[in-house]
Amino acid sequence: MHRRRSILWLFLLLLSLPAGVHGDGALWDHGVSSEIDGLAMTPDGAYVLVGGDRLRFLAGDGTHLWDKSSATYIDCAADGQTIARAKGYEVMLFAGNGTVLWQESLDFVCAGLALSPDGKWLAVAEDPGLVCFYDTEGTLRATVDTRGDPDDDDYDPVTTIQGIAFSGKGSHVAVVSTQGIYYYTGAGRKLWAHDDVLDGGSAVAVSRSGDEVAVASDAGIRLFDERGTLLWEEKSHRPITALAISPEGSRILAGSQDKLITCFDAAGTRLWEHAAGGWFRDIGVSENGSRVIAGSMDNQAYLFDGEGNVLRTEPLDGWVDDVAITADGTFGVAASAHRVIGFSVPTLALVETTVPPETTLAETPAPTTAPTSARTTASPTTPTPPSGPEEEGGGLSPLLFVGLLGGAVVLGGGYYYLKGRRTYPAPEMRTPEPWFDIPEEGEVPEERGEQVAPVSSASWEQALDEGDTREAAKLLSKQMTLLIEERTGTPICITDDALAACPEQRENLAAFFAMADCLGYAPKVPERGEVEVLVEVYRYLAEQITPRHQDL
Repeated sequence: MHRRRSILWLFLLLLSLPAGVHGDGALWDHGVSSEIDGLAMTPDGAYVLVGGDRLRFLAGDGTHLWDKSSATYIDCAADGQTIARAKGYEVMLFAGNGTVLWQESLDFVCAGLALSPDGKWLAVAEDPGLVCFYDTEGTLRATVDTRGDPDDDDYDPVTTIQGIAFSGKGSHVAVVSTQGIYYYTGAGRKLWAHDDVLDGGSAVAVSRSGDEVAVASDAGIRLFDERGTLLWEEKSHRPITALAISPEGSRILAGSQDKLITCFDAAGTRLWEHAAGGWFRDIGVSENGSRVIAGSMDNQAYLFDGEGNVLRTEPLDGWVDDVAITADGTFGVAASAHRVIGFSVPTLALVETTVPPETTLAETPAPTTAPTSARTTASPTTPTPPSGPEEEGGGLSPLLFVGLLGGAVVLGGGYYYLKGRRTYPAPEMRTPEPWFDIPEEGEVPEERGEQVAPVSSASWEQALDEGDTREAAKLLSKQMTLLIEERTGTPICITDDALAACPEQRENLAAFFAMADCLGYAPKVPERGEVEVLVEVYRYLAEQITPRHQDL
């Protein structure tokens, strides 16, 4: 009994880490049979626009309003009453009810578009390097060529537009290409440009006022003011894959191929960073930077507060390519190739962890009241687990002590690298109320040590002995996948397959895989003791996952 209790407490301590906070609380889930290509949401969360083989317009609660022909590039006005769509040689503008306002044929293939928040201006990029500016009536007001003068020596006929972004007021628009950064009025009048300074421009973002222009490239991030003056520059070892700026311009966020998301203030000071299990594909940020959402190739949407603390993660069925968050930071959406989910964003960070007395798990303090959000949803009640009678002799068993000590190691020394952060203050945390049932004394199943999948000394144990703790964590994750396949007979391709195959252990397994990913892919190499904690959790779960034929 002491062994089981120690493992349960160990698991609770693991789950109290921000890196392991998982959410499965999507308010709605919209499946799409064809592939999704683009996502946009109005700042108030009232409407969601989805691109791909079908252009879909959803209400903020996930209700399907209408759909139209396919779209490669999409955008919508802040009120949701003007919607832009482009694919191939065609661009169209719709009203909020799906009525076509106008349609225009392009001379070249569309390479991107952006609609001003007020819906009055539409900028459409065409290969190779052209940008056309239309007004709300569909009148072409200006065409600019970012390739420059054909007579110049540095003229590049194959320049590619990589991103277009309007300021929040719609008065300015920035265009980034493989050659440089260009800044125009909403009507297409050129204000300034910087050619050959980006080393492969990849993304651009503009604040609401237009006074801050953030630009990403293969070499790093640059921030310019409204006159084109370079305010600061941050070099990057790997190309930037995602970029965002808060509407009021105080926070700039960038994701890169080194699997990090980094937050800077307006002066270029690095505030925080977080490591994930894959590249970050898209980033959204609230009005004042107090809430951040980021989609990663590790199939997770991450939700951060303004200090970089992970509030929760939302799992999807593949790479999270697109995300968006409301201006007030209370509601977010995320999309994989075939799913769009909407979810509330916690408004409270984690609070201080208190270690419970060793007498009974029933005394674990209950969580604080669930935070309010832009969407109302019933919060599931977590039952207080029953406690079994104390074994004779009482006191703290050696294994329980080791378990708590191991948890303390994770909570203390291992915290910074699990968060992927460097020297920033640690957030306050709390111990969550247990969300799984702890069996009564008489209900504890017999030991089934022989049923635990063999963890070969040639795999994680060998890696651990050789000091390769990162590889040991990765191998333990693979071992769990093989165990689930063997016990359930279900082919496992992604983490969601494993969770679906073991519904009774879904949340436990989600926490295990998240912890394994943190240990296996975080920038700092994990300590041996931290991997040994993961081994104990593996062994506990291996006992709980019974062969499918035993359940019949």
